[in-house]
This record gives sequence, structure tokens and C-alpha cells, in this order.
Amino acid sequence: MRAAAIIAASGLGKRMGAAEKKQYLLLEGIPILGRAIGAFLNHPDIKQIVVVVPPGEIVQTRKILKPFCSLEYLVFVEGGKRRQDSVYNGLKVVDPSAPFVCIHDGARPLVSKRLIDAVLEAAMLFGAAVPALPVTDTVKEVAADGFIKGTVSRDKLRCAQTPQVFRQELIREAYRKADLLGIQATDDSYLLELLGFKVITVPGEPENIKITCPYDLKIAAALLKGDQ
Repeated sequence: MRAAAIIAASGLGKRMGAAEKKQYLLLEGIPILGRAIGAFLNHPDIKQIVVVVPPGEIVQTRKILKPFCSLEYLVFVEGGKRRQDSVYNGLKVVDPSAPFVCIHDGARPLVSKRLIDAVLEAAMLFGAAVPALPVTDTVKEVAADGFIKGTVSRDKLRCAQTPQVFRQELIREAYRKADLLGIQATDDSYLLELLGFKVITVPGEPENIKITCPYDLKIAAALLKGDQ
């Protein structure tokens, strides 16, 4: 199987509150982005990796990653104002011969080969696949004034993760239409949902956390140490 991976890493990471963008912060001695890329560099089914970085930071990113990644296997492009724009920029340079495109958040450094395998296999069968975790907390619907309006059943609710994998022609068409119609989305699979295409879910992994704030960085470090 041939698949291309897009690593979306063009966010500003304001909630991290650090002087440096979160994707460049070290996680047990390796940049967060470097760990995310590494999972795909070492995967036998990933034949191209496109790394989407903040505008004007390609040289800086390459310098940061050089001690940790084989840059010859990476294609760097600049992102846009929104994550959606950044992924679209990445799609534009994906090898057309790759049947599938795997889109992953650069802030999810603990993605496992097992999860990548599972999503790739599901996408081969159904055309589009997303890892997801059941919602475990009680979910409340709250009015604008802060009062609870009701309790939402969590039985059918899931928290989506990445990597999300799609047949290349499907995700290209979804992004083309979203751009044409001005549709906004923070999740790639949502664009396929709008086209009426069914997206299968596979069990996500609790360890596949997204680094958003300093606490997440501590949790990720603890998880890594637990694997050692």
C-alpha cells in the first residue's frame, strides 16, 4: 500500500504559553514535531511525508528537526491562516500516485504504529477512517446564561483523533468544495460528512494525546517514561 502523510504543524500554540511554538518544544529530548514525524518516517506504508509549518519558518523548522529526522524524506510547505488552509496547502503537493492520504496533527507525538496500521486498513476497506475514543464524562448542554438545559446521551458520542486517512480523490474533492463554498472545519472528516460520504471509526488510543497546554506536555513525558 502506498500512502502519503500530511503532518499539520503550522499552529501558533498560544495556549501553551511558551516563548517557542509548541511543535518545537522538547519532549524527553526530542521536539514534539520530530516525534510525530518519526512515527511516519518509520512506517513501511508511508511513501511521502509533507510537513506543513508556519509561514516563513521552513528554514527554521528544518534546522530544528535536522538532528532528529532524515530531512531528505520530508517535503516542507507553508501553512495558512487556519488549519484547514494548511492541510489544503499540503494536499497540493501530495504525490498524485498515492492512493491514500494520512492527515495527522503535529502536536500528537505519541501516535503508535498500531494505530496508524488500524486506520490505514480501515481506509482501504471503506475509503475514509478516523480513530475515535468514547466520551467518558457526563455531557451537559448549557444555555448562554450558564444554566444547564439538559444532559446529552454519550452512548453515540466519540472524540475524534488523528491520523485520519482518506482515499486521495475523496479528500481532494472535499477540500476543493470546501474552498469553493467557504465551508470551515477543524476536522478533516467533517468535510467528507458534508459530501454525504460515510466515514468509519476505529478505536483510538488514550495515549495519542494532543499537546495543547503545559499539563499535556507533562502527561506525554510521563507516558513515554512508562514505556521505557
